[in-house]
Amino acid sequence: MKRTYYTAFIIPLLFLILNLVLKGIFLGSNSLGGDEPFSVYHSQQSLSNLFTIFQNENNPPLHFILLHYWIKFFGISEISVRIPSLIFSALTALFVYRIGLRFFNLRVAIYASILFLFSNYQFTFAHEARAYALMGLLTAASMYYYMEIIISKNRSNWKLCWFLLANTLLIYTHFFGFFVLFIQFFFILFQRDLLREYYKFLMLFVGVLLLTYSPYLWITLLRFTHSTQGGTWLTPPGGISEFYEMLRVFSNAPVTAVFTIAALVIGLVLLIIKRKQNPNRLATRLIICWFYIPFVFMFVISFWIPMFLDRYLMFISIGFCIVVALSVDFIIQKPTFQYIIPSFICLLFIASVKPNKSNKREVRETVALVKSLENDSTLVLVAPVHFSLNFIYYYDRSLFGKSDAQFVQNELNKRQLYCINSLEGVNYNPWKRIVLVDAASNFSAPNNNILNTLNAEYNQTNKQHIEEIFDVYEFGKR
Repeated sequence: MKRTYYTAFIIPLLFLILNLVLKGIFLGSNSLGGDEPFSVYHSQQSLSNLFTIFQNENNPPLHFILLHYWIKFFGISEISVRIPSLIFSALTALFVYRIGLRFFNLRVAIYASILFLFSNYQFTFAHEARAYALMGLLTAASMYYYMEIIISKNRSNWKLCWFLLANTLLIYTHFFGFFVLFIQFFFILFQRDLLREYYKFLMLFVGVLLLTYSPYLWITLLRFTHSTQGGTWLTPPGGISEFYEMLRVFSNAPVTAVFTIAALVIGLVLLIIKRKQNPNRLATRLIICWFYIPFVFMFVISFWIPMFLDRYLMFISIGFCIVVALSVDFIIQKPTFQYIIPSFICLLFIASVKPNKSNKREVRETVALVKSLENDSTLVLVAPVHFSLNFIYYYDRSLFGKSDAQFVQNELNKRQLYCINSLEGVNYNPWKRIVLVDAASNFSAPNNNILNTLNAEYNQTNKQHIEEIFDVYEFGKR
């Protein structure tokens, strides 16, 4: 009884607290960067504005809506808007542990929980005000209840309701949540014994999701068509090295990746060869399908439809922690030596974790530099326009809260600051001094010719580079 109490309550509670503490310490150390300002800006708007945006947005609405109500109570500081992601990541740890304990053993539960806790990948998205940590939580919850129904044969109405709810929320969080549903669907469909036993469940599964997702199904089809026909901003993989690189991202560091990949390969071979000796064959098969099939599929399909990006693989990363834990636990079965390899892998993750890892978007420092350089005789240009929300968040928080984009633009222009994709329409010639903030403008606004034009007409007096993509130029009249 005492052992059950510790394994069922104390250990998972400890992992929950550790996730909250370790991931929460440096929650506000990085500037908001990437698409975070986009999420925060639109989430603070009215729901009517939000639902207008969803018509053309590449992400479903759930995270925006949750963040909308969170902001109403807690504001838009860096720490505040990231706390939901921190909570989602910490709660995911409970499901990771529970899957390991319920369907394998205590060792697998602890190994998987350690790998999840000390994963730089998971730290990154616990520190980001985007939908990915929520996607991870709902993936883990969905898989846990799916395994309860299929493997433990616990078909209570509560388990079924939680499963269907998790899946519905998952596909309202991110379009790539459909991959999880496909895995679950085809896992039953391609196994005759399971299909014979669970065909009614499968029909209910599909029917409920079609019903609950029907309000958003048309938009999803439009976004999918647009991505397949018009392409995305991603590029196809450069080769097999990117396959390894993603495993390295999951594994923290090159050395850790090498040993982790070796453990995965050896573990997979042994799990196949000794499958009849494995008392958890069905659960093992599902975990293998959860990680290996979508990982390989997304890499291969990305040569035609690019999608092999670390954040899009969040649903796979949860399976990665569990399949690595399962593999290292299976390699050596003798009690005397069975802890050697798992302990070594876990120690590598612990040694290579970087809880204060930079997001390489030092926007706070960039804007502070611009403020120190601007004066009444200086024109400030910020490129590209895509970066404007991020810049305004640190430049003037009161303007960031305005929903009228034209009003914001006019207010910035009054302060001699223009957010641009080109110099067209900007009367810069009268100005004797210009400050240009270039946030990798050639990526989203290629051939903008801003820097070349200013270099041709002005003297470049100074240039300062700020991690990772920001260049601040100063120009003086010739």
